[in-house]
Amino acid sequence: MEMELKEFTIEKTIIGPITIVFQDSDNVLIKNIILSTPDLKSKEIAYKSYDNLDSVSFSHLNKRIKKLVLDIQDYLNGKDFKFSLDNFDFSGCSPFEREVLNAEYNTKRGSVNTYGELAKEIGHPKAYRAVGNALRKNPFPIVIPCHRTIKKDRTIGGFNGYQGGIESKEILLSLENVEVQQKKVISESPVISLNKKAQKKLDIDN
Repeated sequence: MEMELKEFTIEKTIIGPITIVFQDSDNVLIKNIILSTPDLKSKEIAYKSYDNLDSVSFSHLNKRIKKLVLDIQDYLNGKDFKFSLDNFDFSGCSPFEREVLNAEYNTKRGSVNTYGELAKEIGHPKAYRAVGNALRKNPFPIVIPCHRTIKKDRTIGGFNGYQGGIESKEILLSLENVEVQQKKVISESPVISLNKKAQKKLDIDN
């Protein structure tokens, strides 16, 4: 039997509309968080990506989805907290991708790291390109804060799977008090990596 998928869209945020796709059942499963692009709103992307998708009003949402909506809104309004991963569906991610996403999930607000540092953290120091691909495919942006990973030269790079996401990435970093100028994290920002050695290297590598 084909599972019933639904969507709810937060229409107005500082980075544009955000759509949550979820399986509506007794054990609700969150399948995807979709951000808008300059060309397509998140709801349009959702309907292009999923068949038989139904829209749900906020008043009819499962309490778990309601909480996620409110948590995302609170985060984008500047509240500092860590999202719960209860009811998130990672079945579409490979074991390696899950390792990467778990490491990224455990980074702190106001910190940044590089693709290479994240690769070292999960025990695959040469797999920085694979780490980048895993973050590009992140099914739950914001909740898994892939905007915190930047390039070795401190330029912030793409976000949400495309280069056009750079504006949203800059907004999210700025929201966390990471200072960005000309698409680059500047040295005065609270640059905190995943380990002390990597921290020192990032701080002095201009």
